[in-house]
Amino acid sequence: MKPSQALNRPLVYHVGDHANIYEEDIIIRRLGFRIGNLGLLIAQRAVSELSDIPQICPLPFTSDWLLGLINVRGNLVPVFDLFNLLKFQTNTKRKQKLLILDQGESAGGIVIDELPEHLSFSINDELASLPPLPDIIQPYTTSGYEKNNQLWFNFEHLAFFKSLSTKLKM
Repeated sequence: MKPSQALNRPLVYHVGDHANIYEEDIIIRRLGFRIGNLGLLIAQRAVSELSDIPQICPLPFTSDWLLGLINVRGNLVPVFDLFNLLKFQTNTKRKQKLLILDQGESAGGIVIDELPEHLSFSINDELASLPPLPDIIQPYTTSGYEKNNQLWFNFEHLAFFKSLSTKLKM
């Protein structure tokens, strides 16, 4: 198996004896990141990478939450400051990193100030209904989970990036 296939295989499995599998035993493993107090889960088959923040080429006359563009393996990737967009405070004591979601023309970068986490959820952790979220991100958080008194939301990053392109000030 190629490394890319291994990393992108589904991470849903059953715990315990396969003869006695109960619905509550289903475990969902995902990678999540935080923007302020908002926990977002990366789509299950999405390619993601974490790096130091490279030199960003700013775009004049655009919104302040669009930091600019970077070159990732020959593709121009927009870099977004979701802390600014969502009006959240960033933790200035931590070294910021760049989380790139997807690849090629679909890629987008997000500045984060905490490392992503590997998370596991059971079906019992799923929220029956979502709490109010910022209007700009609400349509792209389809479902959620609560684990250790923290909320995590499935994040439709491709649709979110596309929606941001319509909000740019030009």
